[in-house]
Amino acid sequence: MPRPDRLRAILLALLALLFHRPAEAVERPIQAGWYAFEPQQYLRQGELTGLDIEMVRAIAARAGRAVQFTPMGYIPLLEAVADGRMELVTGIAASAQRAETYALSAPYRHDTNVLIVRRGEAGALRFTDAAGLAAHLAARPGFRLGVRTGFFYFNGALDAHIASPPLPGTVRAADDDVTNIRRLLAGQIDGFLAERLSVALAITALGAGQAVEEQAMRHAIPLHLGFHRATAPETLAAFDAAIAALRADGTLEAIGARFRFPLLLSQTIDSRWFLSLQILGTLAAALAGTLAARQSHWSLFGACVLAGVTAASGGVLRDLLVGRFPIGIARDPLFLKLIFGTVLACWAVAHLWGLLRGRLILAFWVAQMTVAMRRRRIDRWLFDAADALGLGASTVLGVTVAFGMRAEPFWLWGPLLGTITGAGGGILRDVLRGGGDIPNLKTGFYGEVALIWSLALSAYLMVRGSEIEIDEVVVVVVAAVVGAVLTRMAAVAFRWKPPRLT
Repeated sequence: MPRPDRLRAILLALLALLFHRPAEAVERPIQAGWYAFEPQQYLRQGELTGLDIEMVRAIAARAGRAVQFTPMGYIPLLEAVADGRMELVTGIAASAQRAETYALSAPYRHDTNVLIVRRGEAGALRFTDAAGLAAHLAARPGFRLGVRTGFFYFNGALDAHIASPPLPGTVRAADDDVTNIRRLLAGQIDGFLAERLSVALAITALGAGQAVEEQAMRHAIPLHLGFHRATAPETLAAFDAAIAALRADGTLEAIGARFRFPLLLSQTIDSRWFLSLQILGTLAAALAGTLAARQSHWSLFGACVLAGVTAASGGVLRDLLVGRFPIGIARDPLFLKLIFGTVLACWAVAHLWGLLRGRLILAFWVAQMTVAMRRRRIDRWLFDAADALGLGASTVLGVTVAFGMRAEPFWLWGPLLGTITGAGGGILRDVLRGGGDIPNLKTGFYGEVALIWSLALSAYLMVRGSEIEIDEVVVVVVAAVVGAVLTRMAAVAFRWKPPRLT
């Protein structure tokens, strides 16, 4: 016979089985694939991120599900979801064939396709949508169009032209945007279609912003999440409800803005007009540093140091702070040449008097002009104007770098980097020049100007969200620079005093 303790153990085990309630089954993560396609999905410092990745994570979290991403090629991923080896693919444009192959969610974002042409040629192309492009291609069959291999644009006339062009060789497919950009610059094609965000990144990477431009066409394609056909209907319903909720509360728009802003601003920075602004700002800051050295009777070498500090040190501090390498001044030797060229030009003008000795009439008029300038303090106004222009241009550049580096939270880093870039050089210049007596930190309304306008620019960009366009960015940037210059000059003219600690 079994012993009493053994009988007791058996009885307890039976009771445990009888009254045991199984724990709720934990739903396994949805198996999704990802493919390298920046900025939609990519690795950043070993961490998977991107526009699609962050949106899907937010949608899945709202739906109460987890998603596990596995790297795959785009075509293999489509095939894997179709035959059930994977469960989810992002960025699917709806079509009758795809609706039969996948279970599609509600649209969660849009792809915007644009036509990229050589700079200066967009004005002659008057269409604004895919239908207009198709009509243009039909009327001008010799137009050589670049496309992406395997991509469809979901416009009947346009896709028909791409599939069967009227003239052989007028449609060329490429595996990536970089190839199409190079073909465009080499004159092998007249324009190419591309997704707006990814092509902006490629243009910036190649430094082609001054050679190409977007035409006015905007062709938006709604994108869906593509699930395997056997996915449970309640899962699809949960994801659709999550998409609707996140669109309503602005979460998806905010995610889109985080990835869209830096690319739009990078296009702005790479444009010719912004390069002109950078050159003007560098010249102005270098001139301010040179004039400061002249007023303090520094040597030529000292003037080079002071001009370099004024024009470049704010940007160097900014880049070191956010880990942006190579630092801006090292990216292009043009700006060092401008700084040293400004110093040498001022040195040459300052020594013009020596070359004019013996020419009494001309020397007399030069002397008269010099006296008049000193009486009216024109030299001081020239210094202040140059300093203000350098301050304004550098402030805006600092905010754009904060965007480009995706520094979060932007409401903090935008104004911080704008202020450091705008006012840092002038403050360090005065430190070197005046020892402990630094007017721009004691009584001058200087760093406050950079802070005010970097705050204003950052706030505007945050409020506008993902709806902002490149043309609007140009206007806003110019307005911020002009506003900073006028504010600084008004502060000098009216002797504004900043708030004091005591």
